[in-house]
Amino acid sequence: MNLLIIDDEPIFSKGFKKVIEKNTTLFTSIFIAATAKDVLTLIDEKEKIDVFFVDINLPDMNGLDLIKKIKVIYPESLIVVISGYNDFNYARQAIHLKVFDYLLKPLAPSDVKHLLHKIEEELTSEKRISKNEELPLVSPLCVSVINIIKEHYANKDLNLTNVSNQLFVDSSYLSKQMKKYTGKSFNDYLTHYRIEKAKELLSQTVIHYNIQEIGERVGYPNPHYFSRLFKQHTQLTPSQFRTNFYQ
Repeated sequence: MNLLIIDDEPIFSKGFKKVIEKNTTLFTSIFIAATAKDVLTLIDEKEKIDVFFVDINLPDMNGLDLIKKIKVIYPESLIVVISGYNDFNYARQAIHLKVFDYLLKPLAPSDVKHLLHKIEEELTSEKRISKNEELPLVSPLCVSVINIIKEHYANKDLNLTNVSNQLFVDSSYLSKQMKKYTGKSFNDYLTHYRIEKAKELLSQTVIHYNIQEIGERVGYPNPHYFSRLFKQHTQLTPSQFRTNFYQ
């Protein structure tokens, strides 16, 4: 199993790593990252991260916002918040994000030891092991991209550049990863997903959207371009697809 410490204070991170290594042999590797950008790059290059220790105060992103991104990539991983602020608002937000625990700096050795014992019990529980064995081996980066596409496919401005910027990765690297793990480039995957959503809307029996409305709802405000693209992928115009569906 792997663990990642996310903190921009190198002295703290290295010392904390030694404390963890002293108190448990559960983790094969313990990584250290100082920024959110480093984290999002590292978690796609390494094997699955099982436990994250995340400092609230990072130089390039609020720790709570980073936790939201981690949750998208690794929904099953345990996340522990580290904070130098005894702020109820931070704690409340962390609880809302369903983090595993919340530690205040300076860390008491007894608290760390107790927490590591809790983590070990959780990670080695039979229920959790059986659940994790069912998870497919997919690139964490691609999971993030696919989730963004599912959430924002209706946005006509959704493209490779703004998604790669959002995930702090190089656009060419992201495109190669998508091709490797899905068999499609980013643009091909986005187009395929939009066309499938358009098919669903064309098959609606309760609400009868016109062709232009459907195009707009799947990210193609130009009805002529939408119809041409739809035909390229289905060999039918949107109107023909709808007619065939109701026959």
